[in-house]
Amino acid sequence: MEPLWADLINSDWRDHRGTGAREDRIENETWLAAFLDRTAWSGDFLPNAGDREALRRMREFLGRCVEHARHGQGLSPVDIGQLNEYMAAAPVVRRLEAEGSDTTMTLAPIAHGIEAVLGEVAASFATVLTEGDPTRIKYCANVHCGWVIYDSSRNRTRRWCDKTECGNLIKVRRHRQRKRQARQTGS
Repeated sequence: MEPLWADLINSDWRDHRGTGAREDRIENETWLAAFLDRTAWSGDFLPNAGDREALRRMREFLGRCVEHARHGQGLSPVDIGQLNEYMAAAPVVRRLEAEGSDTTMTLAPIAHGIEAVLGEVAASFATVLTEGDPTRIKYCANVHCGWVIYDSSRNRTRRWCDKTECGNLIKVRRHRQRKRQARQTGS
């Protein structure tokens, strides 16, 4: 599963088969509910139009930040300030929890609603910047897909958002192209 920040960027879905179809998954209630389940969103309702627009603005902002980060460039002070604003609007409290002999520390959100969601997404991106390797941020090698991925493979060889979707699709297309070329050349 991709981190929250990548899932939000990838909510601008493009058909990986190259049909040109596109969908803003923020408007897809099934996708949106699954995304919000991974965050501090509370409530039995989905975000209103204004909240959805806030998600789109953040998606656009993160897309710009990814371009800088994946090339090893630092974020601008303005971008860092924007990430800090998102996180400041969604403070958390550390909470120690015990279940039997197991003890864990969790972060409990103080804010709720869209601010909490945006804060969590911003924190997930900030974590990549501070604890991960931003140069491992890539785009799926399928030019029709365009999904952002985080390559956590040991030797940095991840190429596809999903090897069973984009990976197989491109490999089959290349195979068929080689067979066509072989037939045309008479080999």
